[in-house]
Amino acid sequence: MQFLYPTFLIAALAIAIPVIIHLFYFRRFKKVYFTNVKFLKEVKEETSARQKLRNLLVLLMRCLAVLALVFAFAQPFIPQGTEVKQGDNAISIFVDNSFSMQSLSEDVPLVEKAKQRAREIVNAYREEDRF
Repeated sequence: MQFLYPTFLIAALAIAIPVIIHLFYFRRFKKVYFTNVKFLKEVKEETSARQKLRNLLVLLMRCLAVLALVFAFAQPFIPQGTEVKQGDNAISIFVDNSFSMQSLSEDVPLVEKAKQRAREIVNAYREEDRF
């Protein structure tokens, strides 16, 4: 796999942002006033393992989201063979014939220029190719 813009991979260092947010977010302690400490300890023991797992999964998802954005901007691709494929090709050429193509460019309608360019493209291919 290669990247069209490999310099965007430097932005993968941004994965530190969710980690830093994660570490500082959970350092805040909240004071909860409770009358019976015995019940509070039981609740804390039950939920602490589940909370740690949930927090780690949230951190993992945030890091993966950052990496997905970085890879999307780097535009990965798998290079194909360098040789040109020989044989019959199916080619489609579309010419816009909307009202806007009736405007003039160098005293010639744009639709006529588009038709001429389409003819040039057709002549550039072999006779075996299909249009």
